[in-house]
Amino acid sequence: MPAAKASKKLRKKDAKASTASRLDIVFSGPLLFVPAVSEGNITSVEVYSPRNGHPVGAIFLPGVFFSDAELNSPPSKKWPEASSLSLLDAHSYTINLTQTGERVPFPLASIPETNHRVKPGRRLSGDWEIAIGVHGELSGWGTHCLFDVTEGLYYGSDSPKGATVAGMQRLTYSGVTGAEFCGASPEPTEYLRSNSHKGGTLIIEGETPYQSTLLHERLAIEALAKLAGLNLHLTASAPFASRTRLMGHLLPCINSIIVG
Repeated sequence: MPAAKASKKLRKKDAKASTASRLDIVFSGPLLFVPAVSEGNITSVEVYSPRNGHPVGAIFLPGVFFSDAELNSPPSKKWPEASSLSLLDAHSYTINLTQTGERVPFPLASIPETNHRVKPGRRLSGDWEIAIGVHGELSGWGTHCLFDVTEGLYYGSDSPKGATVAGMQRLTYSGVTGAEFCGASPEPTEYLRSNSHKGGTLIIEGETPYQSTLLHERLAIEALAKLAGLNLHLTASAPFASRTRLMGHLLPCINSIIVG
């Protein structure tokens, strides 16, 4: 290959690499995560919102990232107002990522143990309202907004075995040059497509904020259990103290569940 052509090809490759960015997808709320696995590594992730009456919203924040501390202790000053989220209709979606560069495969075993995890094998039901498939090479999985599993909080053979459960998951993808949210409305789809190369955080709220009741929280766990085919119930007799305020629903309804 002539030197001029080789140099031009190299410049194009370097330019593409320079526009690659990190994309965080933050999922908040009582959602079911089902990673697809090949040779022990995660190849994609399906996320389900069960039929529980929760409005689900999404927003992309170009160039904005959240520290662990900001995700562990909401609300952050950078967290968007609920009214700014685009609500998702009840059907399936896919988030397709275009990436460049080489990455180390992300093992299923690297998902933090602070989660409520159940072994795969049970058949999922059709009791979901929204399903989101994320297709890309995962670089990291962070678990945040932890809740202590106290005595009497859950009942059933699929109750959490660990000391904590989590209300928020952050999936990190590096080397992203493009992203498309298939199934979303045209305006937010185009906004993500046009700005994803800048990097940033895509937030998907499994329930847009409002004040929950104990019955609502129980229904959230029951719906997750029904979706995943689990023997699981929330048996707490009172809502968490931080949720008894008259205004503001700062924390999700207990936890998400990961199959894997």
